[in-house]
Amino acid sequence: MVVEQAYLRIAGGRESDFEEAFRAARPLLAQARGCTSVELFRDAENPSTYLLRVGWERLEDHLVGFPASDAGKQFAEQVAGFFAGAPEVRHFESTDRSAA
Repeated sequence: MVVEQAYLRIAGGRESDFEEAFRAARPLLAQARGCTSVELFRDAENPSTYLLRVGWERLEDHLVGFPASDAGKQFAEQVAGFFAGAPEVRHFESTDRSAA
């Protein structure tokens, strides 16, 4: 299992619009092959910044499969216009081997 953490900076004043667009686009991500969870958090100290945390079965599901899929392209079209810069994305693997 891989956890993607994406830090999203949203253009000031567009936070509500982004949240609405994300809610509408969320099923495209949540139903993607290999996606196991989707969570969006708003930064309590900087309300124009969000943390998107997505669980994936394999890294390739996120880096190869989703971006090339129609759903991945639609998701990007619906949310990317709100970004104030490129998302900062990191991927983490579980070190808890008992969960495997």
